[in-house]
Amino acid sequence: MSYEVYGPYIPVIMLITFIGLFIWVLLPGNKKRFDEASQLPFADEEQHKKSEEEQGRPEETHNRRDDK
Repeated sequence: MSYEVYGPYIPVIMLITFIGLFIWVLLPGNKKRFDEASQLPFADEEQHKKSEEEQGRPEETHNRRDDK
């Protein structure tokens, strides 16, 4: 079994996989999960701001480079 045997089927398998993933993404039942996942990068930012407000720290972080 080598590439000569399976080679012609690889593009077909890739096309079927692509179409399957495309349909899975567009299913209406997955919309809520994908919307929540799209907001995950901003969730940490909101938690960071809340913790800074509770501790009374300024919004910008200090990297100690201008102490020289």
